[in-house]
Amino acid sequence: MSTVSVVIPALNEERLLGGLLSDLAAQTRPPDEVIVVDAGSGDGTVSVAKRFPFVEVLHSSPPVAVGRNAGGRRAGGGVLVFLDADARLSQGFLERFLAAFEGRGYDIACPQYYPHDSTWAVERFHDLFNLTTRAFQKILPSGAGTCIAVRGPLFREGSGFDPAYKFDDIELIRRLARGRHFGIIEETVFLSDRRYREGGVVRTMAQYSFMALVFALGRFEWADAVDYEIGRHDQP
Repeated sequence: MSTVSVVIPALNEERLLGGLLSDLAAQTRPPDEVIVVDAGSGDGTVSVAKRFPFVEVLHSSPPVAVGRNAGGRRAGGGVLVFLDADARLSQGFLERFLAAFEGRGYDIACPQYYPHDSTWAVERFHDLFNLTTRAFQKILPSGAGTCIAVRGPLFREGSGFDPAYKFDDIELIRRLARGRHFGIIEETVFLSDRRYREGGVVRTMAQYSFMALVFALGRFEWADAVDYEIGRHDQP
């Protein structure tokens, strides 16, 4: 099986980063390297990362695409797994996810995304999101920066995430999947529902629905007008 590098861009994530790093430490198939790329946090994000001896810390700047690229260029793994700092993983996630990635010969892949400890409405909304991405994975490859896996050489030989787009994660998936083997792997990454709590459930669902339409049309620049900030959260 290929070597695996995990890249985690972070900005003011001291409250959640430790949970993800603890999950990575407990994996049945641990990553070969873990890189946290800090974008100039004003809190204890870097201190949290340095508590884990297997973590390498890089320093970068916003937007998140710059940090993702810095970590991806530094990483040497045959497979790169980009994770957001608020992600949580079950103990066997990497082992199962990578076995499917390798076994199916994917060049780029995403898991299913599900909120942990959330409301019925938010959970059902993510059920619909996961169902839709699986149904249209062959014609409209989609996912989220919460977790994206890509072949290391494919990433390093290309232009990486595009900082010109606020939603650089979707743009990268769509671009790299063109003419290559993309798929949704039936493993779940858990994420915080803080955006729903901060912005309101109805408003946030409306934003995500609008963005889904924009991405389906391939007009990523339209989504840049959406009020969706990275690294500014009032709640963990």
